[in-house]
Amino acid sequence: MANQVPSLPGILGQSLFDQYAANWLAIISRPDTAALQQSFVVADDQPLLAGVGFPLERIAQLVGTVGAVNIKARFVIMPPVAGSKPLFSVALFATDSLDARLSSYYVPDQFFTDPLLVAQGGGPTVVHRNQIANSLGQRWARNWQGIKDVKPEFFASHYGPLRGYTFELGEFMAPFFRLDDLAAASLRLSFVLHDYYQPSPTGDDVLTYTFALVLRLERGDKLLDGDDPLMDTAKPCPPTC
Repeated sequence: MANQVPSLPGILGQSLFDQYAANWLAIISRPDTAALQQSFVVADDQPLLAGVGFPLERIAQLVGTVGAVNIKARFVIMPPVAGSKPLFSVALFATDSLDARLSSYYVPDQFFTDPLLVAQGGGPTVVHRNQIANSLGQRWARNWQGIKDVKPEFFASHYGPLRGYTFELGEFMAPFFRLDDLAAASLRLSFVLHDYYQPSPTGDDVLTYTFALVLRLERGDKLLDGDDPLMDTAKPCPPTC
């Protein structure tokens, strides 16, 4: 029998996860967008929140969950530390082939306002079939960096507001292939905007921007190795929840 621990750094219990996930749905569903905007503002004199980071020791525990097939990223609104201003964040958990949750809910310990930086040219060594090119990751990151106002339509889908993304387990394992020391790095989930044309309800083709997550290794004192893979092919929730 597993021992229950009242409070673990970086781990959420079910009741807190439910509360923080409900906070996100409440904010994204409001006609007034002020609360949505503020959830991405760390401080008034800083850029918008650009990503969150997880210690690789925690990610190693997450991907090591026996029976895991997918890693689910769910949007939450929560205080980074007790008593602080609630911010947009991401909770991660592992599920099996029957979609049952197997792991605890993991939450980040880092909040970034600096942009995603990747090496130009050449491109990284391919370590996973879902890996994306650096040029695409940089393009989508620039889309996010170029906005001043966070809009509800960035999180819209045909099935309702985005609640997160579902990744293959291997996408979270890929960053480990080129790393020896887990303590010297973290996994960064950078915020990006995909731009594409799609038909509107009236049949017109409209330019659409949709919020997404790019997975990337962040190496302690060495900012991003050019061969570290970028991952951004997760399935949106809804419908893949």
